[in-house]
Amino acid sequence: MTTQIRPRLEEFLLALLWLVGTCSWGYFGVIGYATNVLHLDDSSFNLIGFILSFFLLSMTVFGLRFVLNTFRRLWSNAPSWLDTGASLLLGFTLITGSLFSLFSLIVTLVNLFDKKISNLVFGESLAASLIMLGLIVVEILAMIQVFVPFLGHRQDPNERKSFSRLQNIIYGPKYTASRQNDQLQGPLLLENDTRTNLLEEKTEGRVGLEKTLVAHGGYHITTVGFTANGAVIFTVSDGGTVHFQSGGRKGTMFPPELKFWDLSTSRVQTASMGAPQIFLTNQYKTPPSLQDYRFLVPAGGSKFAWIKPDLIQVGNWNNDHFQKLNLDEGLVLRGWNGFVPLAFNPEGSRLAWCSSEGQTRLWNLDSDQVQPLRAYPTEPDSPTGSEKGAWGLVFSPDGTRIATLGGQGILLQNVYTGWRWFRPFEDQDEKLTAFAFSNSGFEMAIGLLARPIVIRLGRAGRKSNGNGLVSAADKLASYEPERFVPIVRLWDLREDRYTDLLVGESPLRELAYSPDNRWLAGVDEAGLLRLWDVPLEGSVNRAPRMVSQFDLGLSGRKVIVAFTPDIQKLICATDNRVLLWNLARLRQEAQV
Repeated sequence: MTTQIRPRLEEFLLALLWLVGTCSWGYFGVIGYATNVLHLDDSSFNLIGFILSFFLLSMTVFGLRFVLNTFRRLWSNAPSWLDTGASLLLGFTLITGSLFSLFSLIVTLVNLFDKKISNLVFGESLAASLIMLGLIVVEILAMIQVFVPFLGHRQDPNERKSFSRLQNIIYGPKYTASRQNDQLQGPLLLENDTRTNLLEEKTEGRVGLEKTLVAHGGYHITTVGFTANGAVIFTVSDGGTVHFQSGGRKGTMFPPELKFWDLSTSRVQTASMGAPQIFLTNQYKTPPSLQDYRFLVPAGGSKFAWIKPDLIQVGNWNNDHFQKLNLDEGLVLRGWNGFVPLAFNPEGSRLAWCSSEGQTRLWNLDSDQVQPLRAYPTEPDSPTGSEKGAWGLVFSPDGTRIATLGGQGILLQNVYTGWRWFRPFEDQDEKLTAFAFSNSGFEMAIGLLARPIVIRLGRAGRKSNGNGLVSAADKLASYEPERFVPIVRLWDLREDRYTDLLVGESPLRELAYSPDNRWLAGVDEAGLLRLWDVPLEGSVNRAPRMVSQFDLGLSGRKVIVAFTPDIQKLICATDNRVLLWNLARLRQEAQV
């Protein structure tokens, strides 16, 4: 079934207006057309009236199609048979319309050469005939476009080649089965986006929620960043979102997009990496050639990378500079458990990745040199992206260190000095779920599923709170020894020591530090967001304290969390939405 945008109120009212108009046009069109057809052989036939009646009927069909499409989108969960039936009905309507237009064209041409017709009428009728001819061509092409997805794919090579030519004729150059990577370059061309909605939340609404930004269809956010002055949020989609039509036989894949959200003016600007691409398929399947890629943008937002298993391409938003790197070894684009085995450093001057064998490599874009780093230790026959291999890469905020994450542990490397440190996981007792560097680069937060025997609570966890409530230590002692407990581990790399915090019943999937490292936010699989107060360096009590907890209402979805540079707002991005929370209100109204 097609994923569509629900009609807005003004669009719905316009559809009602079209419905009233088409009823009027249809009435006069039917009367005029039938009257003239019945008097083709006598003097009562009026050629101009016949032509006007034809165009009134054509406008009636167009108006009814617009009205039906608008009303159909009111049904948010329409069954697939409705989409298929609507497509077939449209196809048969186009067949009837082309035959009707052909008949009208023949009648018009026959009467054009009547000697009684004036030159003015002759010229107007000739122009109308050319329009009818163009309309017939458009209707035939549209009819083929509707029916082609129901023809299926040909198995014979010669038939398949002819079928591909037919597809290119119908859909034009935007139809393709592979990405046109050479066109992914050029300056950033921003367009004002009027289809993105910024909703001001009510004061009595959800705790701390100030604004919700909803993008139009085909946009699933994968990256959140800020411009230099921090006043504008930019969000990036990886692309690959597919809308299916004709019962899953025709698909449209949307390209990656970059959006700038100016919160002070509510203005949204968008840059897209090309046009949506149409493809034909069966059973809602997307061709592998359209899926096997990654689109990355660094936190600074100055560059972008389009990556395929054998090719890395890096472009610049501000100019036409374009770099390519052909790879001799396999490149894995998807990690394990939602991790990504590719990463830009924050300023976008270096790109790191893991090969399928777990070899970490660093591409210096300024010098155009590739530097091999230490390989991630994996078990035999455990390639990158598998449960026992490397899962993902993360740069520290200062760009000096790379963390390679996987089922075996965490490998840290300094890209300048060659310093390396590997912290293995207890294979049977610890499982990685999330990771984040602090903004100083000397601490990291790790989301884990761990058995009670390896959990090391901080001093605050061992103290009684004096209110008769169960402390963290008592709660941990109540767990069965074989149970995996969700925790967040705060690791100080300078002293090589860590503190574990209990985080409820669901594993963490996203972690983020505030710019001053005073706050740590985490989101679990159940959609609960927790906020910890992290004490300053040198404090006597170094145990973090959870100060807020609330339900985002986003259970089971990937949520990206980020603090604004002024640490006044907390951003949660998921699917095609950006939620902006007031941090002070969260600490006050969602206290634990």
